[in-house]
Amino acid sequence: MMVRTPLKTSRLVLTLQSLHDFDGYFAMSKDPDVMRYIGDGSVYHWTRAVALERFRKQLLIQQEEHMGALAVYTADSLDYLGWCAVAPSRFLNAVELGYRYLRNSWGCGYATEAARALLAEIYRSADLDRILACTHPDNDASIKVLEKLGFQFVRTKPSTAAGVDLLVYGLDRHLFSAAGGNS
Repeated sequence: MMVRTPLKTSRLVLTLQSLHDFDGYFAMSKDPDVMRYIGDGSVYHWTRAVALERFRKQLLIQQEEHMGALAVYTADSLDYLGWCAVAPSRFLNAVELGYRYLRNSWGCGYATEAARALLAEIYRSADLDRILACTHPDNDASIKVLEKLGFQFVRTKPSTAAGVDLLVYGLDRHLFSAAGGNS
């Protein structure tokens, strides 16, 4: 899936991730509040050097496959907020929406705004009829983001890492368009 970047909203700029984004990525990976509902809920225990090498590998894969996470910045000051992605998921065996943000950007509507822009671009440019997303059942903030975007609960999926059944949501192209997502 090729996404035209940068994507811009009134408050945000979404662009391909680069090494410039590593410090923010690493900070999120070490923040227990950010990682609480990711995998088993533990922070990454990698050293900075190991994390940087893994991040570089992600960037190479992103360049080769023309897909991956987009870095999300404020439009006015270009402060790094986090990332948003629509990419194939082995866990769901489908295309999945994912996102992660620095704690100081929570509660500002950035996750919804960035995801809406990315979903509109994906549905404009790719031949996809449905995108899935999953979240921990206790992650009320993420559930609210998905519901604001028009995602509807589909099923649960057991997660060995999380030790719970994750909630799986789906968003069909026609529902996204009908809800004004492409505007």
